[in-house]
Amino acid sequence: MDVALKNVFEISQRILINSVRYPTILGDYYEELIYYYADELSKYGIHTTVHKVPKEYCEKVLPKQFNPEKPRYILIARVGSDGKVLQFNGHYDVVAAGGGWSTDPFNPVITNGKIYGRGTTDMKAGIAAFLATMIYFATTNKEPNIIVEGAVVPDEEIGGATGTGYLVNELGSRPDFAVIAEPSGAGNIYIGHRGNVWAMIRVRGRQAHGSTPWLGDNAFEKMIILADYFMKKYKPLLEARKSNLKYEDPRASFPTITLGGKLEAPGSINIVPGQVGFSIDRRLIVEERAEQVIDELRKLFETASKELGIESEVEIVESSNPVHVEENHPYVNTLARAVKEALGTEPTRTICVGGLDLKHYLARGIPAVAYGPGEVNMAHKANEFVTLESLYNSIKVYIKLVESFI
Repeated sequence: MDVALKNVFEISQRILINSVRYPTILGDYYEELIYYYADELSKYGIHTTVHKVPKEYCEKVLPKQFNPEKPRYILIARVGSDGKVLQFNGHYDVVAAGGGWSTDPFNPVITNGKIYGRGTTDMKAGIAAFLATMIYFATTNKEPNIIVEGAVVPDEEIGGATGTGYLVNELGSRPDFAVIAEPSGAGNIYIGHRGNVWAMIRVRGRQAHGSTPWLGDNAFEKMIILADYFMKKYKPLLEARKSNLKYEDPRASFPTITLGGKLEAPGSINIVPGQVGFSIDRRLIVEERAEQVIDELRKLFETASKELGIESEVEIVESSNPVHVEENHPYVNTLARAVKEALGTEPTRTICVGGLDLKHYLARGIPAVAYGPGEVNMAHKANEFVTLESLYNSIKVYIKLVESFI
């Protein structure tokens, strides 16, 4: 192994392990971690700028449950000279650890070539990989004649408005090409992702004491009837639509819908419920638009309510359009060649089943993809891990990608 490459690989492991120790959940430890990254980069002479997202902006775009009063920070690091800008992006927020762990989720351990801990795959390994790549170019005689940026952002797990959204919409970041270091699999590049519409459906009845149900009108029973009617009408429509693009899982090439992830009810056994609600998680294929799906859902529930004589309302909680970049875009081809040169494999180019921060770049016309270390199916799970091989391979690919721009 090349000595310089061996050194930055060891640096990336240290950065990853140390970063996982910060439980960066919904505003917690954001400042501490962002300045840890800045301090690490400063050791190697890399220029960094930390931007604090204004409190009023956070309070405007974040719901109360996401702790908008807690400060958000964005780190931008740069190496290289004037020229094209290649930007690597990574989010440092993680989801809650949850139960079922065999190890302490925020005290990472290395076992059998794997680093275990919350955020290892999603996606602090990706951040460690591109920061190590920047350190590689800053500490060798191979400083690129392009600008290589590292953008370390918060809040991707809650939509990214105060992270990558703020970066491109408020800070005006306009790289020529962006690579989000999300876990894509070593032999795969995400060229887009599905969209989503999240909604709450509320059904009204009339509340009464449980001992006298004849005095009430059970909203729960109405909800069951309405949900059953809706699914029987709506599922055939979704099954008839199929995307023309390639998805990481072929089943995701059809629109999907999930009911009941969140339920609302009065919370007492001895009442006839007067209002209940259930959630809808509708995922969009690339050919669909969120505003059309919202209109479709509203009309279908309006029709169902009239036919069944059930009073209901639809609240749209969040929506996001699907996005993608052309699979043979010149920069995508450049990354694909870097993967092949570094790893000896021709990568596939697929649409991600979930959502990513790609939407913020592509909405601004900035070509962007996702490619990074991690285990695709380990995100958000107990005993989350990343393999050292995956981390190492991503650094090799990133170095090749930077070199291809020189």
